[in-house]
Amino acid sequence: MKKALIVLAVLLVLAAGAAWFVANKLDVLAHYALEKYGSEMLGVDVKVKDVDLSPTDGRGSIKGVEIGAPKGFTTPRTARVGEIRLALDAATIRDDLVVIREIAVEAPEIWYDRAGSGTTNLDAIQKNIEAYLKRSGTPAEGKAAGPQAPGRRYVIEKVSIRGARVTMTAAGLKGQGIGFTLPDIELRNIGQRPEGVTAAQAANVVTNALISKIAQRVITNVDALRRGGKDAAIDALKNLLR
Repeated sequence: MKKALIVLAVLLVLAAGAAWFVANKLDVLAHYALEKYGSEMLGVDVKVKDVDLSPTDGRGSIKGVEIGAPKGFTTPRTARVGEIRLALDAATIRDDLVVIREIAVEAPEIWYDRAGSGTTNLDAIQKNIEAYLKRSGTPAEGKAAGPQAPGRRYVIEKVSIRGARVTMTAAGLKGQGIGFTLPDIELRNIGQRPEGVTAAQAANVVTNALISKIAQRVITNVDALRRGGKDAAIDALKNLLR
């Protein structure tokens, strides 16, 4: 699976997009926008428990984020995040280039679910995201966004993802799953002045780092399953990586 953790990356995009609302201290509106536009982007329900944003020091948090599952999948949700913390350069909040000191994702949970057709829940969400980006005119991933590319740009000095828990499941597991914890991830200096990066480009950088980490752990867990004699489950889980 080329972009297995696109869901978490999108959460970072949504967190960065909330910076505009910080300038107006409209917590209620930010809460509404994250659920509305997050749901439109992913094509599934996005729920947020609480948003707390300050225009004076550029700090804030988004708590209790839950991303639903696409139709046709058995897990109750695709992802759940306890807290995303933001720290922005308050002087740039109103600018076209927003400087984000840190985006910290705390204790995210991710579910991989493979349907009988071979498609995963993350595959389905990825297609929804690609369609959304195309409608919004955002350049495709891997292509440089030129000076005329639409949307606000960002310089992100630090992204950290801590305590991520992954559960892999598939039809062969009959409702059960294999869970493991990812090592903490830290990325620095995403985007450079004066161009910065779009939210989609930043998401791509984070996604690639997550894919690398999870691939290492999946290999280890598949070996453990084989030693346990669960060959059918091994084949099902391997398909999640395609």
